[in-house]
Amino acid sequence: MKLDVAFLPSLFRQPGQHVCVVVDVLRASSSLVVLVDRGVEEVLLASSIGEARRLARERPQYLLCGERGGLPPRGFHYGNSPVEFAALELAGRRAILCTSNGTRALARAAAAPLVLVGALLNATAVGRAATEAAAAQGLGVAVVCSGDDGGTTFSLEDALGAGAIVDAIVGLGREAPRLELSDAALAALTLYRAHQGQEHQPEADAPSVEAALRASSHARDLEALGLGEDLSFCARRDAFAAVPYLQRDDGGRPMLRRYSSASRG
Repeated sequence: MKLDVAFLPSLFRQPGQHVCVVVDVLRASSSLVVLVDRGVEEVLLASSIGEARRLARERPQYLLCGERGGLPPRGFHYGNSPVEFAALELAGRRAILCTSNGTRALARAAAAPLVLVGALLNATAVGRAATEAAAAQGLGVAVVCSGDDGGTTFSLEDALGAGAIVDAIVGLGREAPRLELSDAALAALTLYRAHQGQEHQPEADAPSVEAALRASSHARDLEALGLGEDLSFCARRDAFAAVPYLQRDDGGRPMLRRYSSASRG
Protein backbone atom coordinates (compact mmCIF):
# COMPACT_ATOMS: atom_id res chain seq x y z
CA MET A 1 0.00 0.00 0.00
CA LYS A 2 1.31 3.44 -0.93
CA LEU A 3 1.34 6.00 1.87
CA ASP A 4 1.82 9.63 0.89
CA VAL A 5 1.67 13.07 2.53
CA ALA A 6 0.78 16.30 0.75
CA PHE A 7 2.10 19.26 2.73
CA LEU A 8 -0.32 21.56 0.86
CA PRO A 9 -3.73 20.74 -0.67
CA SER A 10 -2.41 21.71 -4.12
CA LEU A 11 0.18 18.90 -3.85
CA PHE A 12 -2.47 16.19 -3.48
CA ARG A 13 -2.26 14.21 -6.72
CA GLN A 14 -4.49 11.45 -8.13
CA PRO A 15 -7.29 11.70 -5.55
CA GLY A 16 -9.15 8.82 -7.15
CA GLN A 17 -6.36 6.44 -6.13
CA HIS A 18 -6.29 7.28 -2.42
CA VAL A 19 -8.26 7.27 0.75
CA CYS A 20 -7.61 10.82 1.92
CA VAL A 21 -7.08 12.08 5.47
CA VAL A 22 -7.34 15.87 5.77
CA VAL A 23 -5.41 17.45 8.64
CA ASP A 24 -5.83 20.92 10.12
CA VAL A 25 -4.49 20.56 13.64
CA LEU A 26 -5.07 24.23 14.54
CA ARG A 27 -7.94 23.96 14.62
CA ALA A 28 -10.62 22.77 12.16
CA SER A 29 -9.89 19.05 12.14
CA SER A 30 -9.41 19.02 15.91
CA SER A 31 -12.76 20.80 16.33
CA LEU A 32 -14.49 18.37 13.97
CA VAL A 33 -13.15 15.39 15.90
CA VAL A 34 -14.53 16.85 19.12
CA LEU A 35 -17.88 17.78 17.55
CA VAL A 36 -18.61 14.27 16.29
CA ASP A 37 -17.25 12.74 19.51
CA ARG A 38 -19.69 14.88 21.48
CA GLY A 39 -22.58 13.53 19.43
CA VAL A 40 -23.14 16.11 16.67
CA GLU A 41 -25.00 14.21 13.94
CA GLU A 42 -23.77 16.24 10.99
CA VAL A 43 -21.61 19.26 10.25
CA LEU A 44 -22.34 21.21 7.07
CA LEU A 45 -19.25 22.84 5.58
CA ALA A 46 -19.51 26.40 4.28
CA SER A 47 -16.98 27.89 1.89
CA SER A 48 -17.49 31.48 3.06
CA ILE A 49 -18.90 33.45 5.96
CA GLY A 50 -21.75 34.61 3.71
CA GLU A 51 -22.66 31.05 2.77
CA ALA A 52 -22.50 29.99 6.41
CA ARG A 53 -24.93 32.74 7.40
CA ARG A 54 -27.28 31.83 4.54
CA LEU A 55 -27.26 28.16 5.55
CA ALA A 56 -27.97 29.20 9.15
CA ARG A 57 -30.98 31.28 8.08
CA GLU A 58 -32.36 28.27 6.20
CA ARG A 59 -31.62 25.95 9.16
CA PRO A 60 -32.20 27.92 12.37
CA GLN A 61 -31.87 24.75 14.47
CA TYR A 62 -28.21 24.34 13.42
CA LEU A 63 -25.34 25.72 15.48
CA LEU A 64 -23.39 28.30 13.46
CA CYS A 65 -19.66 27.83 14.10
CA GLY A 66 -16.45 29.10 12.56
CA GLU A 67 -13.77 31.73 12.48
CA ARG A 68 -12.00 34.37 10.49
CA GLY A 69 -8.65 35.49 11.83
CA GLY A 70 -9.09 32.97 14.64
CA LEU A 71 -12.22 34.55 16.13
CA PRO A 72 -15.95 33.86 15.64
CA PRO A 73 -17.59 36.24 13.13
CA ARG A 74 -20.45 38.44 14.25
CA GLY A 75 -23.64 36.49 14.88
CA PHE A 76 -21.99 33.05 15.12
CA HIS A 77 -22.98 30.86 18.06
CA TYR A 78 -19.44 29.53 18.51
CA GLY A 79 -15.98 29.92 17.05
CA ASN A 80 -13.60 27.11 16.15
CA SER A 81 -12.37 26.12 19.59
CA PRO A 82 -12.14 22.40 20.42
CA VAL A 83 -11.84 23.29 24.10
CA GLU A 84 -15.15 25.14 23.92
CA PHE A 85 -16.86 22.32 22.01
CA ALA A 86 -15.59 19.71 24.48
CA ALA A 87 -17.49 21.47 27.28
CA LEU A 88 -20.85 21.55 25.48
CA GLU A 89 -23.78 19.13 25.48
CA LEU A 90 -24.06 18.41 21.77
CA ALA A 91 -25.73 15.00 21.45
CA GLY A 92 -28.18 15.01 18.55
CA ARG A 93 -27.29 18.54 17.44
CA ARG A 94 -26.32 19.67 13.93
CA ALA A 95 -23.85 22.38 13.01
CA ILE A 96 -22.47 24.56 10.24
CA LEU A 97 -18.72 25.19 10.14
CA CYS A 98 -16.66 27.68 8.16
CA THR A 99 -12.91 28.10 8.74
CA SER A 100 -9.98 29.75 6.99
CA ASN A 101 -8.10 26.60 5.94
CA GLY A 102 -9.54 23.26 6.99
CA THR A 103 -12.96 23.44 5.36
CA ARG A 104 -11.34 24.60 2.12
CA ALA A 105 -8.93 21.66 2.14
CA LEU A 106 -11.81 19.26 2.67
CA ALA A 107 -13.58 20.68 -0.36
CA ARG A 108 -10.45 20.21 -2.48
CA ALA A 109 -10.09 16.60 -1.36
CA ALA A 110 -13.70 15.71 -2.11
CA ALA A 111 -12.85 13.80 -5.31
CA ALA A 112 -11.22 11.00 -3.31
CA PRO A 113 -13.30 7.83 -2.80
CA LEU A 114 -13.24 8.39 0.96
CA VAL A 115 -12.23 11.53 2.85
CA LEU A 116 -11.57 11.30 6.59
CA VAL A 117 -10.63 14.01 9.07
CA GLY A 118 -7.48 13.54 11.12
CA ALA A 119 -5.58 15.32 13.87
CA LEU A 120 -3.19 14.51 16.67
CA LEU A 121 -6.32 13.97 18.77
CA ASN A 122 -7.42 10.91 16.76
CA ALA A 123 -4.20 9.87 14.98
CA THR A 124 -4.42 6.17 15.68
CA ALA A 125 -8.17 5.88 15.06
CA VAL A 126 -8.03 7.72 11.74
CA GLY A 127 -4.86 5.89 10.67
CA ARG A 128 -6.53 2.54 11.29
CA ALA A 129 -9.76 3.57 9.54
CA ALA A 130 -7.90 4.88 6.49
CA THR A 131 -5.71 1.78 6.23
CA GLU A 132 -8.62 -0.64 6.51
CA ALA A 133 -10.70 1.24 3.94
CA ALA A 134 -7.78 1.56 1.52
CA ALA A 135 -6.93 -2.14 1.81
CA ALA A 136 -10.54 -3.11 1.15
CA GLN A 137 -10.65 -0.98 -2.01
CA GLY A 138 -7.12 -1.56 -3.31
CA LEU A 139 -6.16 2.09 -2.80
CA GLY A 140 -3.32 4.05 -1.25
CA VAL A 141 -3.58 6.48 1.67
CA ALA A 142 -2.80 10.19 1.33
CA VAL A 143 -2.60 12.52 4.33
CA VAL A 144 -3.31 16.06 3.15
CA CYS A 145 -2.23 19.08 5.23
CA SER A 146 -4.55 22.09 5.06
CA GLY A 147 -1.70 24.59 5.39
CA ASP A 148 -1.99 28.24 6.30
CA ASP A 149 -3.10 31.37 4.43
CA GLY A 150 -5.97 29.63 2.70
CA GLY A 151 -3.90 26.53 1.99
CA THR A 152 -1.04 28.30 0.23
CA THR A 153 1.78 28.04 2.79
CA PHE A 154 3.39 25.21 4.77
CA SER A 155 2.05 24.58 8.26
CA LEU A 156 4.33 23.08 10.91
CA GLU A 157 1.49 21.85 13.08
CA ASP A 158 -0.21 20.08 10.17
CA ALA A 159 3.07 18.39 9.24
CA LEU A 160 3.37 17.16 12.84
CA GLY A 161 -0.21 15.88 12.71
CA ALA A 162 0.46 14.13 9.41
CA GLY A 163 3.57 12.55 10.90
CA ALA A 164 1.58 11.25 13.87
CA ILE A 165 -0.92 9.61 11.50
CA VAL A 166 1.88 8.06 9.43
CA ASP A 167 3.44 6.82 12.68
CA ALA A 168 0.11 5.27 13.69
CA ILE A 169 -0.24 3.50 10.33
CA VAL A 170 3.32 2.20 10.47
CA GLY A 171 2.60 1.03 14.01
CA LEU A 172 -0.22 -1.22 12.82
CA GLY A 173 2.49 -3.66 11.74
CA ARG A 174 1.01 -6.92 10.47
CA GLU A 175 -2.48 -5.43 10.57
CA ALA A 176 -1.55 -3.17 7.64
CA PRO A 177 -0.60 -4.23 4.11
CA ARG A 178 3.04 -3.81 3.13
CA LEU A 179 3.63 -0.07 3.09
CA GLU A 180 5.51 2.03 0.55
CA LEU A 181 6.20 5.43 2.12
CA SER A 182 6.75 8.40 -0.17
CA ASP A 183 9.56 10.84 0.58
CA ALA A 184 6.98 13.28 1.96
CA ALA A 185 5.53 10.59 4.25
CA LEU A 186 9.03 9.77 5.49
CA ALA A 187 9.72 13.47 6.10
CA ALA A 188 6.53 13.89 8.13
CA LEU A 189 7.27 10.74 10.12
CA THR A 190 10.83 11.88 10.85
CA LEU A 191 9.61 15.31 11.97
CA TYR A 192 7.04 13.83 14.31
CA ARG A 193 9.38 11.24 15.83
CA ALA A 194 12.08 13.86 16.38
CA HIS A 195 9.66 15.68 18.69
CA GLN A 196 7.99 12.64 20.17
CA GLY A 197 10.97 11.64 22.31
CA GLN A 198 10.40 14.22 25.03
CA GLU A 199 7.01 12.73 25.94
CA HIS A 200 8.61 9.31 26.52
CA GLN A 201 12.03 10.44 27.77
CA PRO A 202 11.70 13.68 29.77
CA GLU A 203 15.46 13.97 30.06
CA ALA A 204 15.94 13.98 26.27
CA ASP A 205 17.04 17.12 24.50
CA ALA A 206 14.40 16.86 21.77
CA PRO A 207 11.51 19.32 22.14
CA SER A 208 8.04 17.91 22.71
CA VAL A 209 5.30 17.79 20.09
CA GLU A 210 3.42 20.45 22.03
CA ALA A 211 6.48 22.71 22.16
CA ALA A 212 6.97 22.35 18.41
CA LEU A 213 3.30 23.04 17.80
CA ARG A 214 3.42 26.15 20.00
CA ALA A 215 6.43 27.41 18.04
CA SER A 216 4.44 27.54 14.80
CA SER A 217 3.34 30.90 13.44
CA HIS A 218 -0.35 29.99 13.61
CA ALA A 219 0.00 28.94 17.24
CA ARG A 220 1.64 32.25 18.11
CA ASP A 221 -1.29 34.07 16.49
CA LEU A 222 -3.78 32.04 18.51
CA GLU A 223 -1.80 32.64 21.69
CA ALA A 224 -1.97 36.38 21.04
CA LEU A 225 -5.75 36.11 20.75
CA GLY A 226 -5.97 34.45 24.17
CA LEU A 227 -6.61 30.98 22.74
CA GLY A 228 -3.56 29.26 24.19
CA GLU A 229 -5.70 26.61 25.92
CA ASP A 230 -6.58 25.23 22.49
CA LEU A 231 -2.90 24.62 21.77
CA SER A 232 -2.38 22.23 24.68
CA PHE A 233 -5.67 20.51 23.86
CA CYS A 234 -4.85 19.99 20.18
CA ALA A 235 -1.34 18.66 20.97
CA ARG A 236 -2.69 15.55 22.75
CA ARG A 237 -2.34 12.38 20.72
CA ASP A 238 -5.15 9.81 20.71
CA ALA A 239 -7.39 11.60 23.17
CA PHE A 240 -10.39 10.64 20.99
CA ALA A 241 -11.44 7.67 18.87
CA ALA A 242 -14.00 9.55 16.75
CA VAL A 243 -13.28 9.87 13.01
CA PRO A 244 -15.35 12.30 10.92
CA TYR A 245 -15.86 11.55 7.23
CA LEU A 246 -17.01 13.63 4.29
CA GLN A 247 -20.20 13.00 2.35
CA ARG A 248 -22.93 15.02 0.60
CA ASP A 249 -26.40 15.91 1.81
CA ASP A 250 -29.48 15.60 -0.40
CA GLY A 251 -28.70 18.98 -1.95
CA GLY A 252 -25.10 18.02 -2.77
CA ARG A 253 -23.57 20.13 0.01
CA PRO A 254 -20.45 18.79 1.75
CA MET A 255 -21.03 17.61 5.29
CA LEU A 256 -19.32 15.46 7.88
CA ARG A 257 -20.59 12.62 10.02
CA ARG A 258 -19.00 10.08 12.33
CA TYR A 259 -17.28 7.29 10.43
CA SER A 260 -17.63 3.56 11.06
CA SER A 261 -16.71 0.59 8.90
CA ALA A 262 -20.38 0.42 7.88
CA SER A 263 -20.16 3.98 6.52
CA ARG A 264 -18.37 2.82 3.39
CA GLY A 265 -21.13 0.37 2.64
